[in-house]
Amino acid sequence: MKEKDETDAPSPVRRLALRIFGAASLTLACAMTIAQPVTPLPIPGIQGHDDRRLIDDTAYPWGSIGRVNNTLGPFCTGTLVGPRLVLTAAHCLWNPRTRAWIPPCALHFLAGYRRGGYLAHSLVAEYRIAPAHSERHTWPLPLEQDWAVLILARDLSDVAAPIPTRLLDAQRLRSYREQGTFVQAGYSRDRPHVLTRNRPCPIIGLANAAHLALHACDATFGDSGSPILLDHHGTFSVVAVHIGIDQQSNRGVAVTGKAFHEPIRQLKPDLPQTRGFKSCQAPKRRRYSALAQSEEGQTEGLRIPCS
Repeated sequence: MKEKDETDAPSPVRRLALRIFGAASLTLACAMTIAQPVTPLPIPGIQGHDDRRLIDDTAYPWGSIGRVNNTLGPFCTGTLVGPRLVLTAAHCLWNPRTRAWIPPCALHFLAGYRRGGYLAHSLVAEYRIAPAHSERHTWPLPLEQDWAVLILARDLSDVAAPIPTRLLDAQRLRSYREQGTFVQAGYSRDRPHVLTRNRPCPIIGLANAAHLALHACDATFGDSGSPILLDHHGTFSVVAVHIGIDQQSNRGVAVTGKAFHEPIRQLKPDLPQTRGFKSCQAPKRRRYSALAQSEEGQTEGLRIPCS
């Protein structure tokens, strides 16, 4: 048998050098791996390049747009369209866990919300769901009924000027495109503490007898209830409300002014203004499911009062 040559084994110094080289190679490999650029996951509703821009200005109309917060779940966006009226998406008021409408006293509207501050705050006294064309008052409602009006406990018009609503149909869409620019603004889930604006916000077309609009605005989760504004030489009006994203095309879907303009114009809040509303506990299912019923003879749709 051939004896092992001692020169074949590495010396202690060489073994130490090999260990140092190996550790350095591993560190370099890890560094090279970490240094590789990470491709961010696509955000639903962001179409191509992200065109959203942060707005730190609370001047009109941005100060009239705010967050709709609730004590039972995530936030949405809403727009002051009357001294005590806030337009938002109806699905923001539905609790999927309890399968019931969220009680109004669990809702807050923060006009001009920016990084924890706001221009004005009010609790919600009651809210009205879109006029129902059927007797079904649980979720899901038809898409064109996915809008609601919050009736605030106090008048905010002394701080934030309401933005009027306008009709939107095929003929008006052509006219609006020639006269002005569409702008969308809301509180996205990935940027929850500052308003973002998408200008221009192309409205691609209308559907469901012009009660729905398909748009190419960069709007994602949290933007539900956000307004699509018509900017006509500095005069703003709400022509649509963003409600969701079409999964096939990744385009935004909005309810148009044809669905909500006239009902809002006819809505007359009959509750006295109050500053003494108390926050409420989590609702009992039976109690609030009983409230979620249309009053006989009402034409404004489902009405949820604050008990």
